[in-house]
Amino acid sequence: MITTQELARLAGVSQSTVSRSLQNSSRISLETRIKVQELAAQHGYTIKKRAGISNISGNNGGIAIILGADKMHSPLDLYLEYLSNEVIRQIEKQNYYCVISSYDASDHSFNYIQSIIETADIKGIVIINGNYHSELEDYLSHLNIPHIYTQYFSRPMKKSLNIIDVDHFTGGFIATNHLLALGHQRIGTFTSAGSDFKERTEGYCTALVNNNLECNPDWIIQTGLTYDDGYQNMQSSWNQLCDCTAFFAQTDILGIAIINYLTDHGYKVPQQYSVIGFDGIPEGNYCRPRLTTVIQPVLKIAERSIEHLTYLIKQKSTSAAHLFVQPELYLRNSTSHVK
Repeated sequence: MITTQELARLAGVSQSTVSRSLQNSSRISLETRIKVQELAAQHGYTIKKRAGISNISGNNGGIAIILGADKMHSPLDLYLEYLSNEVIRQIEKQNYYCVISSYDASDHSFNYIQSIIETADIKGIVIINGNYHSELEDYLSHLNIPHIYTQYFSRPMKKSLNIIDVDHFTGGFIATNHLLALGHQRIGTFTSAGSDFKERTEGYCTALVNNNLECNPDWIIQTGLTYDDGYQNMQSSWNQLCDCTAFFAQTDILGIAIINYLTDHGYKVPQQYSVIGFDGIPEGNYCRPRLTTVIQPVLKIAERSIEHLTYLIKQKSTSAAHLFVQPELYLRNSTSHVK
């Protein structure tokens, strides 16, 4: 069997990082944990190690987390990192151990997931993926393994699936209504690809229309999800956005990028422009002014996900449920009444 020292060399990290990655330590980035665990599984380490855990007195077996590979590109989505870490904590709180894998619909990733399920005493699965893969769903259903989709699930949703998600439409509606209540009428938004962003944009447009305002397509900016994407798109779109008095950034990272762009160009936030984000990650506290945001309540999402999954495991239930967690407005300092 491969050693942790050899794994460290293959992964390009220290031996202690390998050990912590195999233990799912939140001190190690999710991206590194997945890299180490997948390398270890390829060389017969993790799965054999994990299989033995089920023999520990009082342990209930394993729960696998399957993450969409599209979310695993560097830099890693910070919200996904916080969500996954909380899901891991809730799994361990219920006395299960956790195995993490990414999935991209390739034969390699499908075979890896099969090997985990077949050898690691997996009792249930949490899928965090923006794309629905029928091959994976058919395989899990055929094996009668309880599984739930948590976050980033593309709609329209199948009634036969267990889904825990945030009400993204309401989140977009809340963010835009907050700005409208402050007197802003010219509100731009930065959005991205995916059903979650589509629903946030629909909430934004609905709030505007309900206040007899036009949903101006020139003020809806499509962008990637990195800080650089937000900053560069703010710069390239400034001529069509400069008449806005407020911006709804559909992630906190984009919100921080917008604040920094405005500050770098001599504008004051929130005195001249208000900015609201979406996600509620702690990094929103680190910009100046601190970012007002709509929170996706990670703890509630993770708790409900694992509570429902463990119910399915213990009751051997095949019933399906769609549960929506409501987002929450969190006031900091980046929004104010229009001048």
